[in-house]
Amino acid sequence: MPQTASRIDFAYAFAPPHRVTLGRPDRSERTLVDLQPGSVRLAWSYDDLRGFPPAIFRTPPTLWSVTITPQVEGRAFARHTWKRAEGWLPSTLTRFEDPAGSITVELMGGMEAAVGRVELRNADGAPRRFALRCESGAWGENPGWLEPDHHRADHLTAGWNERADRVLLVGIGAETTSERLDRRPTGPRSLLMAWTLQPGETRTAWLVRPYHAYSADLAALRARGWAADMESGKREWRALVARAARYAIPDPGVLDAWRACLADLFIMREPAAGGHIAAVPGTEVYRAANTHEAAISAISLDQLGLHREAERGYRLPLELQEPDGNWDDNRGWGHTMWSCSGFKTWFIVSHWKLTGDRRYLERVYPRMLAASRWREQQRARTRVLEKGARPLTYGLMPRGFGDCGLYDGDDMYGVFLPHNIWAVYADKMAVEAARALGREADARELEAIYEAGRHDLLNAMERGAIAEDGYRWIPGAPGKTSGSLWGGLNALTPCELLPPDHPLIEGTIRHMESRLSPGGIPIHTGWLADGMWVAITLDNLAEAHLRRGDGDAAARYFRATLNHGTPLVTWCEERGQEAGTTTCTGDRQHLWTPITIVRTLRDMMVTEHPDGLHLALGADREWLGSGERIGVTGAATEWGPVSWSLRWDRSEGVVEGEVTLHPKRKPARLTVHVRLPDGARVAAASGMGRAPDPSVAPGGEALVWENPPARLRFRATVAMR
Repeated sequence: MPQTASRIDFAYAFAPPHRVTLGRPDRSERTLVDLQPGSVRLAWSYDDLRGFPPAIFRTPPTLWSVTITPQVEGRAFARHTWKRAEGWLPSTLTRFEDPAGSITVELMGGMEAAVGRVELRNADGAPRRFALRCESGAWGENPGWLEPDHHRADHLTAGWNERADRVLLVGIGAETTSERLDRRPTGPRSLLMAWTLQPGETRTAWLVRPYHAYSADLAALRARGWAADMESGKREWRALVARAARYAIPDPGVLDAWRACLADLFIMREPAAGGHIAAVPGTEVYRAANTHEAAISAISLDQLGLHREAERGYRLPLELQEPDGNWDDNRGWGHTMWSCSGFKTWFIVSHWKLTGDRRYLERVYPRMLAASRWREQQRARTRVLEKGARPLTYGLMPRGFGDCGLYDGDDMYGVFLPHNIWAVYADKMAVEAARALGREADARELEAIYEAGRHDLLNAMERGAIAEDGYRWIPGAPGKTSGSLWGGLNALTPCELLPPDHPLIEGTIRHMESRLSPGGIPIHTGWLADGMWVAITLDNLAEAHLRRGDGDAAARYFRATLNHGTPLVTWCEERGQEAGTTTCTGDRQHLWTPITIVRTLRDMMVTEHPDGLHLALGADREWLGSGERIGVTGAATEWGPVSWSLRWDRSEGVVEGEVTLHPKRKPARLTVHVRLPDGARVAAASGMGRAPDPSVAPGGEALVWENPPARLRFRATVAMR
């Protein structure tokens, strides 16, 4: 595959509008950009999470919007396309084209404003009239409509529902701002920017949405160098992403998508009450702090070596614990979702293992202990016989809220297996933490809690599994087929309560894959019974395949997930199956998909299994087959930072590779997967220099070292099919 080619084409994108959100990392000032043929809509709020109680489901209202409609000779442009600037920045580069010329609008979150650079070009042989028509939404006014002799008509102010003189939008560089004899704009909430361009002429103008500015600031706004402000915003993002682990992947579409998703993890983090930085599941509908997506986001950052950002971004969920030990967000929007404490524990254990920070574990361990004791009290309330027999829900957590499309019959409240899987996992990790810290008395108590909870859960899963077509699968509620397929595979990963070859794991995978969309995405993984929560394709299914050693399935689902995004590399929460579907629910820019793309790509390239460290387990065969170098630099693992590279020389019939491990935290076993296309397999392999020879795994697709050195180079001879 040539280096410039990409298999990422967004062929299954849902219908416009497509959304991307502008802003700076970990800041409150956000601007929603919605693109659809013929127009660009900016929307925002002047409220933020600092004014709300922590982790409640209350979102800043999006009260402000401006719709921008470019025209040439008073008509719409013939063609309109959009993408991100540089392929990945939190930005838009949208181009309006016509035989008469073009207008290109680049929008970027700058240091002081959301900045739009407008480039106009007359491609015709005659003078042409170009215009940007900006119309404010429910609120706003153009002072030039009131007194055109006294006020310039190049800006919009709030008028109502805010300080009246707050500046909403400024247009800089227009030839004229009126088409009327009285010099007024088009309407009281309208801003016009218009030009007459001669043949071949180009112009540059600016649209500016200041974060904090008022009428008294207009002279400074008009004089400011907005090109520098925009470039400063870009530099900030480039510097942040450059600090993360780096991938060598020959598909530029994959790299751009990964960078875009990583950036969006920081777009969907912002200051919250109490000085916290909170992750939010979406940029509008779900712009409120929670525990679940925030955990995956923080783990993903940890895996890329951004440990400080990971830890800071997950302090708030860890503090949401009641005096009695309840760690399931009793005062927040996750209340009675008993998986909350499991996700919190997942982050804690991941952070401890990825950083080796024992003091961090010591600091948060008392929360884990208290939560396990509280959960045991709740389970004791359900260990009650019914007519002398144990019900399916015996020993499980009490009724709670399902979310994620889970239903107990026709009830969103009930007893749900996925939430209980995460609750028992939290107990399991509490045992491990107690032992690691030398708290043996605690460990014995916690192990009894864990074993009792695990026994009752496995009993409920076995008895409540659904049997069909010769296999059995894990439902959301024991014994019931109602609701979504979310969360059952978490019993395998990351919770490790069932082994990879357990019949219930195999049956659940088979059931999820029995009904796929035209683009290869499983159906009913969320609220939509006939739709898709695309994120769960990776979060549940691809990760389960990786844990079972099936890199081909993981790579296939990874590519399908990317191609269900928009050209802005964004995903709505849930959607219909078909390309161009108009069925979209939840946020139009939701967090769970980008965080799973960041996490799953890492696990495809570097992942920890109980038998040791695996490299390139899920690498797409075409990547190595391209002849270009593939690899990772600086990925954080439980054994310290890891870097590796592989390259196949087809003409020589060899693969050469290199691995660098931490000298003091090496795994007992290292497996490097050599995934080649067209049935090519490794026939023999040897170490180079002082590196020991690996053994070639059965099947010829992996090299294995026991007790590997910190640095090794190797060469593998490839046999073609």
